[in-house]
Amino acid sequence: MKFLKQVSAEMKKVVWPNRNTTMIFTFIVIIVSLFVAYYLSLFDFIFTNFGLKQLI
Repeated sequence: MKFLKQVSAEMKKVVWPNRNTTMIFTFIVIIVSLFVAYYLSLFDFIFTNFGLKQLI
């Protein structure tokens, strides 16, 4: 029980983000994820079509 009381006390200290902040950070995560996926796909395409043919 002591542990659960401590958890409850700590959860009351947490400062949760508001809706606007959550939306902004969600948008940033989506944009960065798409950016990384694009460049990984681009490098995969380049190495698959051009890099491996020269090695074989």
